[in-house]
Amino acid sequence: RFTLNTLTQLVALRPDDAFLLVVDRPVDEMFRLGPNVEVVRIRIPARRPWLMRWWFGRPLGRVLRQWNADAFVSLEGPLATDMPPDFPQLTVIHDLNFEHRPEGLPQRWRDYYQTEFPRFAKRAQVLGTVSEYSRQDLARTYGLDQGAIEVFTNAADDAFQPASLEEREGARRALAKGRPYFIFVGSLHPRKNVEGLMSAFESYRALGGRWDLVVVGVAMWSDDLPALSEEMRTHVHFVGRLNNADLVRAVAGADGLVFVPWFEGFGIPVVEAMACGVPVISSNVTSLPEVCGDAAFALVDPAQPGAIAHEMHRLELDSEAAQSASQRGRARAKTYSWAATGAKLNKALNTLLT
Repeated sequence: RFTLNTLTQLVALRPDDAFLLVVDRPVDEMFRLGPNVEVVRIRIPARRPWLMRWWFGRPLGRVLRQWNADAFVSLEGPLATDMPPDFPQLTVIHDLNFEHRPEGLPQRWRDYYQTEFPRFAKRAQVLGTVSEYSRQDLARTYGLDQGAIEVFTNAADDAFQPASLEEREGARRALAKGRPYFIFVGSLHPRKNVEGLMSAFESYRALGGRWDLVVVGVAMWSDDLPALSEEMRTHVHFVGRLNNADLVRAVAGADGLVFVPWFEGFGIPVVEAMACGVPVISSNVTSLPEVCGDAAFALVDPAQPGAIAHEMHRLELDSEAAQSASQRGRARAKTYSWAATGAKLNKALNTLLT
């Protein structure tokens, strides 16, 4: 989302500039954003650390030189390592989960991130990230000047809007056998605390809770999913990755988002749920209190499944508190916009090019 939306903004704001989108695999037509955008593919056999080092080295450098590029903008971290030190480069490093919770990564990727990303952060003429928390974390962890790090926040797409009663009932039928449901959106990665969520949901049901749980996402590094009792399997629905339209319907149709990761650089599902007026139960760690502001239904310790279950049950029972959180959330979501982020990124790009 960040890459597509920020590129869309930059292309619109700079109609007289030529953009070269360099990719390693076929891209969706949605990335062909205008007549001033050309897509070049540098093939890579597989995404492995050593191949990533190769790809961002000579092959990328060759293309940039052929185009006589004025700058390189990396919206996901890596830089063009074969270019000279004074070649203008801007990078956005979204978070440092690999520094603080490396146990969730295969060793080869852990080594890649921990070796290369400090270099990227120090090499870029403009360094950005997606939250104030991540800005402070980058400065503290890598010994950087916090004031020199830009913040380019995420936002919810305009499609995320409150659902009608008919739309909510349709989502319930499609995803949860017609029952009200909580939703989780994210990769099924250890740092997302999916096991803690399952434990909390089981406790919630033991408290007398009647809603189901819909889990949107796929495993990143393995196919391991939390073991569920037979009773839980009736009420937990793993729906995999959804396309954008189906994701909007799933989120807007939910009665609550439960998003309790151990570590997050921003937490875009929180803002998307809030934009839909869906009450949010979120972790009280890393970037999430900042992103939620005072708009969450509850901020909870991700290490306390019992506390998470209690808030889930309270959300089901207390319609007045749920409605209040819905209203606060919609107001909070409006403070984030891709237009504002694009304008700030465009200003940083102007600085890079002067």
